Amino acid sequence: MRFFHISDLHIGLRLLNRDMQPDQIHILDQIAEYVKKEQPDAVVIAGDIYDKAVPSAEAVGIFDRFVNALNTAAPDAEILVISGNHDSAARVNISGMCSADIISTWSASRRCCLTSISKK
Repeated sequence: MRFFHISDLHIGLRLLNRDMQPDQIHILDQIAEYVKKEQPDAVVIAGDIYDKAVPSAEAVGIFDRFVNALNTAAPDAEILVISGNHDSAARVNISGMCSADIISTWSASRRCCLTSISKK
């Protein structure tokens, strides 16, 4: 089994008043391209997807765009998401209409499965 593991995305992070979103979008686009090239069986996104428990609408949009890009790049791959201490398990679970249909989420802090939704 081949899988990609990424973590600590911290989408929405501002560093010394510098907006990191353009850089984050660029890196996430590169990851989606690697996923397209390598066609893994699963993509594991482990912890700290967002930088805050309640992310901005822009950060949620960036993550939803990324998950949809992963799904397009490797439609047969499972996308597994684990919330971290910087983000909310509930927020990751309901991040967007498209993402909710194609990802499985896991709460590391509660040690319980939140949802396991099959891809369409």
